[in-house]
Amino acid sequence: MYKFIGMDVDIIGFMVIFLLFIGLIAFGSIMTALMVRKTNTRAPRKLSFLVLGLLILHWIFWLSNGYEWFTDQVAEAIFNPIWGVLCAAGLAASLYEWRHNKSFAFPVGALSGTTLMFIILINGITSM
Repeated sequence: MYKFIGMDVDIIGFMVIFLLFIGLIAFGSIMTALMVRKTNTRAPRKLSFLVLGLLILHWIFWLSNGYEWFTDQVAEAIFNPIWGVLCAAGLAASLYEWRHNKSFAFPVGALSGTTLMFIILINGITSM
């Protein structure tokens, strides 16, 4: 337990809730993609595939500790802007694809939403 301004806060409990929420989003994305897949006939745009690929690539880069290769100042300077731009591009691609291909729009939007929640979580942890 950590004490923050007179309150007992269980950091591990918050992380478990956060990971469960991300798991629910991933499960919902997969189920929606499977249910709506047969009703769409139009393929997603190449830009939407690019945004989804960049989001996945950046998550893999972060999870494999790719930011350790940079100095602390460089890593801090590029971490939030890259996540923010990818999140905005993913949400824009999701909104565009929602009209044409819902089975592709929901996973892109869910991954972008998860990225946005992750940015907020990381900024909250680092400001403590």
